[in-house]
Amino acid sequence: MDQIKRMECQVEIKSSADKFFDAYKTKAQLMPKMADQVVRNVKLLEGGDWNCEGSVRQWYMIIG
Repeated sequence: MDQIKRMECQVEIKSSADKFFDAYKTKAQLMPKMADQVVRNVKLLEGGDWNCEGSVRQWYMIIG
């Protein structure tokens, strides 16, 4: 059975908040390249496209 848990982390980014949020929202597949210390991979599980409402993404995070 799947489990949903909350995780928080801090990552220093060299970008404006608006640019980072836009990348998080519309270009999540690029996050492993932008934050490779924390994000290992992002997969699109449901929804035809990364930007469509209701799309389901699976995030692989590096913990530790």
